[in-house]
Amino acid sequence: MQHCDKEFAQESRRYLHQHPELSGQEYDTAKFIREKLREFGIEYQAVGETGTYGWIKGHQDNGRKILLRADIDALPIEEQTDLPYKSVNPGIMHACGHDIHTAALLAAAKKLAELKDSFSGTVLLAFQQAEEFGHGAQYFQEQGLTKGYERAFGVHIAPDVPVGKVVLSRKADAASCDFFRITLTGRKAHTSKPHLGRDALQAGALLVGEIAKLPGRLLPASEPINIGIGTFKAGTSYNIIADHAVIEGSFRAFSEDSRQQLKKKISELADSAGLSYGVQVLCEYDCFARALINDETARQEVAQVAENLLGKDKVEISEAPIFGFAGDDFSEYLQESQGAYAHVGVYLEGSASARVLHSEKLAPAEEAVDIAADLHINYALEYLGRND
Repeated sequence: MQHCDKEFAQESRRYLHQHPELSGQEYDTAKFIREKLREFGIEYQAVGETGTYGWIKGHQDNGRKILLRADIDALPIEEQTDLPYKSVNPGIMHACGHDIHTAALLAAAKKLAELKDSFSGTVLLAFQQAEEFGHGAQYFQEQGLTKGYERAFGVHIAPDVPVGKVVLSRKADAASCDFFRITLTGRKAHTSKPHLGRDALQAGALLVGEIAKLPGRLLPASEPINIGIGTFKAGTSYNIIADHAVIEGSFRAFSEDSRQQLKKKISELADSAGLSYGVQVLCEYDCFARALINDETARQEVAQVAENLLGKDKVEISEAPIFGFAGDDFSEYLQESQGAYAHVGVYLEGSASARVLHSEKLAPAEEAVDIAADLHINYALEYLGRND
């Protein structure tokens, strides 16, 4: 097994953790990544303003290509840890482990560049912006960079899993995530004369209630779905019938059929509510991520690499989706290739670190960056080195 430069991996992670940047604003992070790639002699191109796509070609072209992906953005959270390298950017924190993901892929890139004369094929590197915003992978899609390879691999930290352990979902890992906005337009009137108005608020209230019932009646229990409404804005005064209402939420599913059924049913309910109160309805949708489904062959390959690296007792296969109804746009890299996502444990016994993502107290064990990097390195070498 090959191993990363641990000092470089951990120094890079500390720097990235100390200098987090929000989705779409990862300018210094992109500069850091690109400087390191140039230092390693790795060619790359910019993707959007802050994404980076690199490639390492082996000593000969055997037609094989594997893509390794890391997300690079942070969250609008004020860090509350005692880490000596805590965030210096007020109100911004790497509370989802993207600093570890990025440092691990950089460390893997460094090692793979050193080994390029010992393997065939090509390693592709995707340092993706704006995962938290839900549109980062789209920059790579627009440039045709989410296809043209046979394998894709990514890692995510798991704060509830002990450091030194890796978990992979059997198949489904994360649900799809679709945003929806429903705008209802009616007519104002005094509340004492409701017959003169068209009540957008009442139509919206009816619609919210009907949408809330969908999970229990739309699909069988074997096909879990999730619908959440986060905002409902309507009205300007207690005695004026609202002529405008906006509802925003998301729906999540593990199959494309379920996803399309949900979208269709929400539109139908919106139209029905509009007709009931005589208001106009506009439904808008935006897919942030499709369901993340591990390919069985790729999952087995990654599990074997992890077992060789850590020991069989340190690799767990989860029958349930690890991310559950949360979304991750690594799924977009799997639409035309086989691939898998590995969850790397970061919890250290006795640590004060939070055991959930997106917490201001998240302080992952530093050893995790080495493990994540070694998974990238050895899976790439294992796949490119096969001769079947």
